[in-house]
Amino acid sequence: MRTRQVRPEKMKYEFELHISRGYDKIKEADYILFDFITTKIFKSFIYTINVTPQIDLPNKLIGFLVEGLSAPVLSIAKSGNARYQYKLYGYSKTEYELRLSKPDVGKNLFKLKITEKSLKITKEPSKKFIKVEV
Repeated sequence: MRTRQVRPEKMKYEFELHISRGYDKIKEADYILFDFITTKIFKSFIYTINVTPQIDLPNKLIGFLVEGLSAPVLSIAKSGNARYQYKLYGYSKTEYELRLSKPDVGKNLFKLKITEKSLKITKEPSKKFIKVEV
């Protein structure tokens, strides 16, 4: 009698992006935090997500190129999600185009509205490789 092979559940998204506000006490300035994490939890190491920021605030464009994962510099065994964080300073209270792209998948275009008290996604694509939460 054969035992049935158990396969992990397939995730709808490979990455999640959490967008929030913060205040830097050293710089004494507000910022928007873009926190990229993988939906997959790694057992041996905590990897880093390779992300290239493409910021053009005068043209109201916030872009990130998600390139993949890289191994940690330290070889201490630890489990958890891969992560990348970016703090955006000097933003205006307006609506920005949020462009998230991945080489083998393509671009996802969102609209991010920043007001005095809130952050809001006002437009998102129907098909996306990343889940965006505010």
